[in-house]
Amino acid sequence: MAVRILIHITCRLLVRRLGCNLLNALIDHVYNLDKRLRGDNIESNPASLWIPSERVAIHRIAKPTAPRRKWLGLVPWILEEKILQPAEKTHFVIGHDATDELVDVFAVSKDDLSTWANVARNAGFAPIQMTPDYFALPWEEGRISVAWREGYFLVRHSLSEGFSAKPDLAWAMIESLLSDAKIPPRLSISVPDAEIIPQHLRDQAEVNNAFLDWQMIDMGSEVNLLSGDYRPILKGSQVSLWQLNIAALAITVMLLVAYFNVLSTNLLRDLSAIEGHLTSSFDHVFRGQKVSPEQMQTAGLKEITRLKIQGRILNTEPIAALISLGELMNNCDCNLVALKADQHQITIHLEGGKKLLARNLSIEGYSLNIERATDKTDEFIMVIRPESTS
Repeated sequence: MAVRILIHITCRLLVRRLGCNLLNALIDHVYNLDKRLRGDNIESNPASLWIPSERVAIHRIAKPTAPRRKWLGLVPWILEEKILQPAEKTHFVIGHDATDELVDVFAVSKDDLSTWANVARNAGFAPIQMTPDYFALPWEEGRISVAWREGYFLVRHSLSEGFSAKPDLAWAMIESLLSDAKIPPRLSISVPDAEIIPQHLRDQAEVNNAFLDWQMIDMGSEVNLLSGDYRPILKGSQVSLWQLNIAALAITVMLLVAYFNVLSTNLLRDLSAIEGHLTSSFDHVFRGQKVSPEQMQTAGLKEITRLKIQGRILNTEPIAALISLGELMNNCDCNLVALKADQHQITIHLEGGKKLLARNLSIEGYSLNIERATDKTDEFIMVIRPESTS
């Protein structure tokens, strides 16, 4: 029971510390945010936003031979002659693998991303995901889905490919998709007025007047344009992978402490029962000289003390050092790869964290050393030891 209460309290504090509940995030189109009135709440609510697909370009490129984590740095050079604006003004996102040899890359103007983020903030929302709105259409193999969005047609023709265009251009592109296909795909069109569909397409299409309810469509794991420098950070709670791992480690330590506390309580109760049983048995066997209760209590307390000392497997020094690391690692732009702690030292393996080299790192009562990992210039090893053992 005590462990359950501890878990409940810890989880509530952790959720409050992180500052939001992403399960309650709003889902809507960015064009609908101007219809919402901002309340008096100073904190921004998280929001997942559909953004206009006509402002996003999709490129399908051959997979670079470099490791995947380095692809994003190579994409601007690969697409330099294919994009309409300078690469430094364009934000790139690696999408899903199209085939074993090809991968999708999404390109969007940094100015557009900033504009949409400002629109969301002015409406009282903090964007945590931005996804091209053609992903709102259903997809199945062998079908082209088309829907209407205030002067534009949204078209989705594969798992990751689609577009948004004015009617005349959209019909031409749809006809091109139909003519290029070895097996003509089925065509589903959702439009408020079927008269705007060319007759030859209307004859072969499944037509209905359904509309897109942006708030009811699940984004799922579709591409999120908020990555890299645009990774969502909610105001008042700069949540990073480092902090989440530290929080998880702290919860684990507290649960261990609670477990041993409950175990110690049960042990005390069992020892009291054994003490009473031994005293009663002694009275029955030895009718002469008796051991006083004080002597039995003294012997029992000594045994309890000895057992408690044997049960102290948690050292307070690593926990104290981990608490101090909370402020030390704030805004370090690093991710935790591995952490090993014992009574002698804490060894932390970090990815990124160049900012730490420029800081004067110190923890009172501990010696701290940070150096680059062997043959990996973007990874670091940090070792923390109590000064008495360094």
